[in-house]
Amino acid sequence: MSLFSFRKPKALASLQQQGGELLGGVKGMAGQTVAHVGALLQLLCAELQQYLGHQVRRVVAVAAGALLLFFGYLVFCAFACVGLQELLGSWLLATGVVSLAHLVVGFIVLLIGVKSSPGPVAPATREELKNDWQCIKLLISNERSKS
Repeated sequence: MSLFSFRKPKALASLQQQGGELLGGVKGMAGQTVAHVGALLQLLCAELQQYLGHQVRRVVAVAAGALLLFFGYLVFCAFACVGLQELLGSWLLATGVVSLAHLVVGFIVLLIGVKSSPGPVAPATREELKNDWQCIKLLISNERSKS
């Protein structure tokens, strides 16, 4: 045996090999984590675009409907006041009845508008995050049981 040996001891070579395998595993897991987070972000963006498109259509429909109803409503009110004036014989009483009817219907429509909701934002992304959290919990519990 020579004084200067250039060969590594077997234990050191084994440790270096295990370290290399561990580093490769960590790199692989990091790459998969980055890919998973990227997929989650794409899912969130797709869901937000869908949600935004739905909200835009909803707002446009409500605005157009409100505008059309407003003008139709004004004409209907004029006809109702004229008809009730002929029936009741008093403009003041006819206008009061029409106003009371509008207050009741307006309150009902307002309640319907307040009670309606578009639903939760990004439900699939939230579900995917819950699944990821459960997987992380399982991994942690498995690691603790092994040690």
